[in-house]
Amino acid sequence: MANQTEYARNVTHAIDLIDRVVRFVAFWIGGFFLLALTVITVIDVTLRSAFNSPIFGGQDIAQLFMIMVVCCSVAYSGRSGGQVAVELFDSFGSKRSMRWIGITIKLISVAMLGVLSWHLVISGFDAHEFGEATLTLEISFGPFFIILAVGIALYLLVLVAEIYLLIQGRSIKYEGE
Repeated sequence: MANQTEYARNVTHAIDLIDRVVRFVAFWIGGFFLLALTVITVIDVTLRSAFNSPIFGGQDIAQLFMIMVVCCSVAYSGRSGGQVAVELFDSFGSKRSMRWIGITIKLISVAMLGVLSWHLVISGFDAHEFGEATLTLEISFGPFFIILAVGIALYLLVLVAEIYLLIQGRSIKYEGE
């Protein structure tokens, strides 16, 4: 019994660690880029409207900051239950069957996110090799594909942790519940 309690405590600690990492990435790093995106947009619009002289490359910078905001927030959105879910089977099955349907859906999602993350890394190297870049400032898209792959991989880890909880028979607690 003591080993099971210790095991449950370790699992809870691992989930808490993932939650802290995901929250830090979303709130601090994603928040920084969201603030920077807001500032660059306000300055660009103000200069465009008042002086008819927008920031050179302002649209490029805004586009790249938006990519950063998205990659930082995907895992948090999934972990906090913020993504859209269609629960078609809830009224048809037992609690046990619903748990296994949830596990199956999350396993499919893990496979898809793994493939997506892998292809984003490949696309990042290809973008660098072929010179794919923003229009005005010619900033390479390569590093941003790889950063997006890391954000997707972080969400993949969230799903793996949730699968682990479901297999143990525990429920997934989302933020705010």
